[in-house]
Amino acid sequence: MRIQPGWRVALMVLLLYNAIVFGTWAAFGADYRYLSSAENALTQLLLPMGLGTLLVTLAVTWLGWWRPATTETLARPAARWPLWALSAAMLALSAANLAAVPWAALAPAHVLMLITACALVGFNEELVTRGVVLTCLRGAGVGEAGVWFWSCLLFGAMHVPNALFGMPLAAGVLQGTLAFVMGGALYALRRTSGALWLPMALHGLWDFSSLCLKASGGASAYAVYCQFATYLLAIAAVPALLRRRTSA
Repeated sequence: MRIQPGWRVALMVLLLYNAIVFGTWAAFGADYRYLSSAENALTQLLLPMGLGTLLVTLAVTWLGWWRPATTETLARPAARWPLWALSAAMLALSAANLAAVPWAALAPAHVLMLITACALVGFNEELVTRGVVLTCLRGAGVGEAGVWFWSCLLFGAMHVPNALFGMPLAAGVLQGTLAFVMGGALYALRRTSGALWLPMALHGLWDFSSLCLKASGGASAYAVYCQFATYLLAIAAVPALLRRRTSA
């Protein structure tokens, strides 16, 4: 490691990443409700995500943190059920969304932009919060319960400013709260899979399926059940992992 992990580094990377995303949105007059439309996907999704990827890739490379940021340094927990249960719930939601998309309403180029942008979202947000931030928290000597809490809190906080771009304030706060819970699911997947790659992939797929459904005007009758099943599983998984870690 070139730089010793600590709070200052975590906040700097987090703030710079968000400055790029929200700054790009402000420059293009983005409205969060229409980010995934064919007219906006390039400038309001793909461009800020691409710039964000450049930032976090350069930052992690310069810091020398690729291994601790992407590979779990703690022993894999004895409780393995969160790995398959959370993966199944997230895959089920994505499948329910994608099955309900009227694909004829989306041009191939539009779908390709959404695939690329959402892959970058999964890569960026996981590498920032459950990569850099998590590494900094552990390096600063924060206990694992604090690592889970603060990384999820900052992940949730990243979503609240969406209220500045057309989303009602109450909806922005709700989205941030649900993102906090979802952060627990992604934290559990990192812990149980041993690396950050599975959370990145499932995060990107979840967002891709949701944005395709929204951009096409489709509706899924089953996705909401999978969504809340994921939240409930996350709420159950985190204490199980932390309890086993504490008693180990």
